[in-house]
Amino acid sequence: MFQFLITRVISREIYIQKPAKIEFDLIKQLINLYELDNRDLHIEQFLVAKENNQLLGFGRIKTHKECDELCSLGVLETMRCQGIAKLLVKVTVEMAVRPIYLVCIIPEYFKKLGFVIVNHFPDEIEHKLNYCTSELKVPEKYVVMKFEP
Repeated sequence: MFQFLITRVISREIYIQKPAKIEFDLIKQLINLYELDNRDLHIEQFLVAKENNQLLGFGRIKTHKECDELCSLGVLETMRCQGIAKLLVKVTVEMAVRPIYLVCIIPEYFKKLGFVIVNHFPDEIEHKLNYCTSELKVPEKYVVMKFEP
């Protein structure tokens, strides 16, 4: 089974792995609750962060023709601000074989993780940006970012 052990502190072990079916059902509910991209979800696109067999967070990589897209990244509200999303992003970018893009409203967070705002990007990412601005309306401005190690 695919699994990474990420130890942040001596007393804490967080595993990054593929989700089980029952976890995927919960992820779909959380994606809707957090108002993330819920289109065309497939279990094999996801990684989960777990501790003591409990789901802490999840992230998704959509494979496109020209790039990969990091999307639908979420952490349970009670687990936020503990570095879980950062761990999910770290493992995701290490696994990528194509350039990784994302569309977000919190660029300052992703800048710390190696992403930069870009103005030129593949068509699939432009479609995602158009979807976000028309369907996932928020007061913040959406930007496209690319991972630049």
